[in-house]
Amino acid sequence: MTSALFYSWGFLPFLFPAGWALNLRAKGLDAAESWHNLSHLENASYAPPPHAHHYQFVATTTRYGTNPQTACGLDSGALVQGTGYLAVASAQAMQNGCCRCNRNGGGGATAAMGCGACGKGRFIRQLPRGFKIWTSASEPIFQKEYKFVVVDICPHSNNRMWCPKHAGQTNDFGVHNHFDFATVPANFDNYYFEFTPEPCNHEMQSRLARMSKCHLNR
Repeated sequence: MTSALFYSWGFLPFLFPAGWALNLRAKGLDAAESWHNLSHLENASYAPPPHAHHYQFVATTTRYGTNPQTACGLDSGALVQGTGYLAVASAQAMQNGCCRCNRNGGGGATAAMGCGACGKGRFIRQLPRGFKIWTSASEPIFQKEYKFVVVDICPHSNNRMWCPKHAGQTNDFGVHNHFDFATVPANFDNYYFEFTPEPCNHEMQSRLARMSKCHLNR
């Protein structure tokens, strides 16, 4: 999620005096708590998130890359290679715990998407912070339906802005769900994503059962 966080940290010196971080530490707040507090100061100007129109849920998104050993006990890049699936980490609230080999959690507006869960969805041409979008609405990223599979977890402790901890909670953008994408389509940015869970196809089920150390037999 480096790209998603870089902008926010980059403009801190222009918003806060040099002693701001030191003052927070003096009050007993660690770095994660300081960032969480700052995010709530920032989000007062965030536009409301979009509603799902063609699918069941809406999620915020970030990007982090593939990992040869994920919390779901597999190599995320190898799992999806040649399948057409995108690999994602789902928010802790969407799983039934933290942090290894978790199954479906969620409930209500929080989708149940644990290790090995699959879904389909489309990217929405809107960014959580309201930045200008340079990618044309006609580009495939906004026209194509994508299939995805959960290969990892986005733990709340290190990702408080994006990833809720418990079902029913929202992130700083007012959204219950979040996907941190390990593999992405061309022109990806932190666009909202509307989606619906669905069974994995036969090939993906076979790969999950064969490649995961978490005994995923979906």
